[in-house]
Amino acid sequence: MRGSRDLLIACITLMTVGGALTACSSEPPPPAPRPSGIAQIKACDFFTKDELDEYQLHDAARLTSSADCMWQGTKFFEGASTALVLTLRDSSADKVLAALGTSAGEKFSERPAIDGRRIWRNTTPGTDVSCALLFEIDGSSSAELKLSEFLGVSDVEPTQQDLCKGLDELAPRVEGKLPAVRG
Repeated sequence: MRGSRDLLIACITLMTVGGALTACSSEPPPPAPRPSGIAQIKACDFFTKDELDEYQLHDAARLTSSADCMWQGTKFFEGASTALVLTLRDSSADKVLAALGTSAGEKFSERPAIDGRRIWRNTTPGTDVSCALLFEIDGSSSAELKLSEFLGVSDVEPTQQDLCKGLDELAPRVEGKLPAVRG
């Protein structure tokens, strides 16, 4: 009882001095506002430090431009090092699908929408084991998230099914950080 009273006094003091009710709340902070377009997103800053820790991602590295970034991690397949790549594209999802489907023979299947956002999964068989999700943003942009084994440095190899399961887990969190779907 005394501990509860002390906590209440501490909270009232914090509210009075700091004017911050959130200091005494165990509620999670509200989500950050969505960017208005992909130009506001820096790929290597896409995930917060807490998210990087939660997803066990590290060593963010820009690949070819500020529109893409790669992280290494192990959360999505224990025992294997994986690479997660985020690519922000100045092309609509429809244009990306058409280009990759015809030129490279990539295999895409539409996934259930998340909060109204259309998403496709790329499960093209190849020499590397990977899975990718293509997120529709608007008529002129899209985002791709790809998970693959990292340079074959592990003793165990994830299957495509393992990697797709990891992306399915991550998809709602990624969707919530992209620009809002415009109807």
